[in-house]
Amino acid sequence: MLEGMEGVSSFAKDVDLAIWVVIGMSLGIFVIVVGVMFYFLYKYSAKRHRRDQIKNIEHNLVLEIMWTVIPTFLLGVMFYYGYTSLKVMREIPEDNLHVKVTGQMWFWTHEYPNGKVTNDLYVPVGVNIKLDIGAKLNDVLHSYYVPAFRIKQDAVPGKVYSAWFRADKTGSYDVLCAEYCGTRHSYMLSKIHVIDKERFDTWYDSDQKTPFDEPGVLVAQEHPGLAHLEANGCTGCHSLDGSVVVGPSFQGIFGRTFNVEEGGTLKEVLADEAYLKRSILDPDGQIVEGFSGGMMQSYEGVLSDEQIDEIVDYFKHGDTLAQEAPAVDAMDILNSNGCTGCHSLDGSVVVGPSFQGIFGRTLKVEEGGTLKEILADEAYLKRSILDPDGQIVEGFSGGMMQSYEGVLSDEEIQALVEYFKGL
Repeated sequence: MLEGMEGVSSFAKDVDLAIWVVIGMSLGIFVIVVGVMFYFLYKYSAKRHRRDQIKNIEHNLVLEIMWTVIPTFLLGVMFYYGYTSLKVMREIPEDNLHVKVTGQMWFWTHEYPNGKVTNDLYVPVGVNIKLDIGAKLNDVLHSYYVPAFRIKQDAVPGKVYSAWFRADKTGSYDVLCAEYCGTRHSYMLSKIHVIDKERFDTWYDSDQKTPFDEPGVLVAQEHPGLAHLEANGCTGCHSLDGSVVVGPSFQGIFGRTFNVEEGGTLKEVLADEAYLKRSILDPDGQIVEGFSGGMMQSYEGVLSDEQIDEIVDYFKHGDTLAQEAPAVDAMDILNSNGCTGCHSLDGSVVVGPSFQGIFGRTLKVEEGGTLKEILADEAYLKRSILDPDGQIVEGFSGGMMQSYEGVLSDEEIQALVEYFKGL
């Protein structure tokens, strides 16, 4: 979130000014009150005044007028700056790109006018963006919070509330949920990627999954069952890699044997087609041992029979499909490890150097207190991933990036280097 400290949206400065006015007045009042208190403690201490010298003051017209008029004036000033900053946030320009935002346990989806749906939001720089924010029916309260844009809007099931922004600077900015919404609340993270309008327009009219995919290379079509799972928030509670989150993992679920509680009795069941469909339509009918009931809604009436069949088919063949798919995707690695939050792909400077054109670039780096010039070749890129503080690029700070040794495999690191070569 440090990349948005100065404020990126068109009205961020108005919001910041209102906050600083309130903070400044509060600090001023604090200093005056505490200063007067210590002055009185000193001047009217028991050592300097006997009790028979103390007078009971019942009335002082000047003081009474002062402590009425001055606070009223200060409140008026606070109201003015607060109202004007709120007004500009609420007056949505008619010329805008309209995006529907839906919150659900535990992720955000963004739907564009042309039907594209993404988890991260991609917008062009300098364009007004209108957000219609809501939450899925039968879900819980969420709050769409973008610190860099000074936006926070509640997402309420069955209600739609609008907000807007115009980003004046390219980069990637955090989206969080500011309303406690359950066990995975802290994982309800997304990004707003502000990119050049030309790149956005090219992506908007293409089949690319994200604007950062290589032009002309189509993304492999994912299984429709997986698309349904992601669109309905299932992967927020059920992992695809065998790890346990809120519910059992989907990896290898078909044909697995479970101990389940049904009507107070523990019994063993086989995860066949019938079981999987029943779990989707009546999740509390048979609760897997070690997990809690009441965590998952029924998808009866939400998913069609065809969609449920496609999900079951994915459970049957998902592991096989994963093995046949390309082993490593560089953009997935960058996004899933938060790299694009600090390093842009379009040449703009965020927290760290941009990835654009990084391979083969000559850099000045500080190593062991000495400044020297190096070439960003394969060895340098790999070293920067594994030991980011070993050679710090001039103009940037150390201690900002963790080492990815033990986090990324050799294959993943090599995939990133190959991607940087062509960026």
